Amino acid sequence: MIVIEFYRPRSRSISPIILDFNGTTPPPVEDKEVAAFWDIGYSNNLNFEVLAALQYGNSGSNETVLSLGWANADTLHIDVNQRWYAQPVTSESQTSINWFNKMPTIMYEYVQKWSTGAIEQFETIQIWREASQHETALRIHYGPSERAYICYRVKHPQKGRVIVRFDNALNASPQIGKVKLRVSPYEKVCYWGLPGGPVRSDDDIPPIDSKIPIEPQIQRYYIMQPSISCNRLSDDLKILINNITCTWQRGQFAATGNIKFCSRIDMERAIGQQLKLVINGYEFVVICEQPSTSNRFSSNSYSASIRSRFAELAAPYQRERNYVNTVDKTLAGIMADILENTGWTLDNKMIDYPIPEGAFSYRGLTPAAALLKVASSIGAILDINDTTRTVSVVPEWPVNPWSTEQATPDVILNDALILEHNTRDSIQPEHNVVFVRGEQQGVACKIKRQGTPATDYARDIVDNLITDVQAARQRGTCELARSGNKRTATIRTKLKQDLPPIRPGMLLGVRFEDKLYKATVDSLAISASISNQGAIMVNQTIQAVRNV
Repeated sequence: MIVIEFYRPRSRSISPIILDFNGTTPPPVEDKEVAAFWDIGYSNNLNFEVLAALQYGNSGSNETVLSLGWANADTLHIDVNQRWYAQPVTSESQTSINWFNKMPTIMYEYVQKWSTGAIEQFETIQIWREASQHETALRIHYGPSERAYICYRVKHPQKGRVIVRFDNALNASPQIGKVKLRVSPYEKVCYWGLPGGPVRSDDDIPPIDSKIPIEPQIQRYYIMQPSISCNRLSDDLKILINNITCTWQRGQFAATGNIKFCSRIDMERAIGQQLKLVINGYEFVVICEQPSTSNRFSSNSYSASIRSRFAELAAPYQRERNYVNTVDKTLAGIMADILENTGWTLDNKMIDYPIPEGAFSYRGLTPAAALLKVASSIGAILDINDTTRTVSVVPEWPVNPWSTEQATPDVILNDALILEHNTRDSIQPEHNVVFVRGEQQGVACKIKRQGTPATDYARDIVDNLITDVQAARQRGTCELARSGNKRTATIRTKLKQDLPPIRPGMLLGVRFEDKLYKATVDSLAISASISNQGAIMVNQTIQAVRNV
């Protein structure tokens, strides 16, 4: 081994030292394997040491030329271009090493090719590049912070070295390949929390309530101009109808209803197709299924059942599937996997949390049923926008029934627009504590209602998606909200420009008999009909639930 030490910075780009092995020393009797390796160490000192170990074969003329350049810099960049050839008469080895400085950011690419034959050739190309362009964007956030994964390094990565050795000769057959060097990422630890330092649990953080409710203006007279239109979504062909009803409920993935056509031809044009309904300016997309006819003396009727557009992800339009998370996922990641390649977009309003590998699985479910299963496991429902093909996962109880007095409703309905108001009470036990736990890879939590002695236990909840405290908290809160005496109000009102459809999951405020009460919408039914004289009637009927 030859050790060459340089104690001063270079004054020329090429070293004047040339090593020649073609002197008086006789070459070896037998051919040797040609091997070359470099172990280059560098630091911020003035001393640089380059170790070069060379072996050469038996040939008529052996010559090795070593050219080295060096410099003192804080950051070093190296380019190495190396070639050598072996022939029965001449073997030559040449190495050229250049050093550059002032490279703040370095990226490394390595490409290696080799082949054998009458002439053996080896090429090594090493390219070092830097990021010369930098972008800086300023973003200012305001309002409450959202939870996220906060990660930090367990051990700061330390500098190391890479040694490439070629110890064996190539086989006789030609070979072409690549050698890839991969550097594993540094080890990290992540936890789910709020940024900005230690923060207490969500219950102790006061909500910022900036919601403005929808409240129609009270008028002496209300002028109604209802309108209904039905078109086939594929080619915009007009379909004549004279009656339609559609119902949305919590706990369902699609609305259901019935549609009545003006003629048999209209029914045949609509069966198996997606229809776009525009009722008082609000668009709905439904799938027309299961036709039925009724023939009487001088009276024939043609109708069919309908479901909302999200039913295209259910039977019979989608086959049943099996699923298991083979890698670590989050709640939103699993729901995104279910909707993958379906054309639908996910809008998750629930608190996300990690799910370990193999913790969740299902068998024999369509995408619509699987997504509903995931949502119900954490106390959520599906809010479908059929026009934009968006699936929102929202809490079943947006506001806990015992906290509605301080909450701002989504819609406030005054008694001037209430056509019918009925109530019905149901008596059931009230619970203030529940045990929620997962399965093999889950957690076990005791969820209690704040400000209660936690003495009335609900039935235990076991679900394989309870893998985090946030999952147990959301599911346990939903179970406690379902308990207790309930009063269900059935309200029939109009569908106006300033009174949109009141969808399930909304918090409804009702001004009735000089009082304002708040309840959670459980179901919505929209009905529209056209009489023989051409009069159009449009109503919406809401069922809202509250504690009593």
